[in-house]
Amino acid sequence: MICKTIYKILFLQLQNSSTFFKAYLKNSLTFLQLLVMTKNFPKLHTPFVREMINNRYIVTPRIDPEYAWVFNDAGVQAVDKIDGTNICLRIQNKKIIRIFNRTNEKFIFPPGIEQTRWDGALMEGIAKAIQKEWLKGWADGDYYGELVGETLNGNPHKLQGHLFAPFAYLKSKCHWRSWIKNQYPKDFQSISEWFKDLPSLFNQKLKLPEVKAEGLVFYHPDGRMAKLRRDMFPWHKGRGHKNTKTLSFASEH
Repeated sequence: MICKTIYKILFLQLQNSSTFFKAYLKNSLTFLQLLVMTKNFPKLHTPFVREMINNRYIVTPRIDPEYAWVFNDAGVQAVDKIDGTNICLRIQNKKIIRIFNRTNEKFIFPPGIEQTRWDGALMEGIAKAIQKEWLKGWADGDYYGELVGETLNGNPHKLQGHLFAPFAYLKSKCHWRSWIKNQYPKDFQSISEWFKDLPSLFNQKLKLPEVKAEGLVFYHPDGRMAKLRRDMFPWHKGRGHKNTKTLSFASEH
């Protein structure tokens, strides 16, 4: 809210300023726009209390009271958490006018011959999402999703090329109905055992090779969210996120 207020003040000042000061204000406006956008990428927390044990920041059986809704409330979805990088598309008049990741605005349109391999991956991912009609019918606004594929995180989903998967698609097509129906226990030990072999519904849906899910994102009907990853459990071995208490926007979903 503070950033948006400052943004409005700078915009008003910009209309009656010298050429030099206008340039300064424009740079300030761009910074604040990115800051507001970055804050819209939510930093999700786990429903289990985490502690630093043997230099690893892992979950414990204790439930965080603020996240007890994950296990107790009706209508909570347990959605496949896919392993890539967060992307936001801003839509206006049925066109993608701006693209952001957690730290930067990405300028990939129109394509240029000096763009990076990462830029090419993003263009390919969006193009394939359009082919699948995953963006069809979107009204004006900001839409979030995950870019996955060959150049990202070792390609755990074994994709050929790259794909942008909107979170709305994942919520609709890649959630565990057994969670909503309370078909299985939701205690720490049961969930820990389930996560050891939890398959990726995203891979199953797209008929990709069978892989284990990175974890789950929990969505409450009122908009609250939480997450739980395999690498948060004491038994996990192999590649994982940073084992620190304070994780940067760039490394955290």
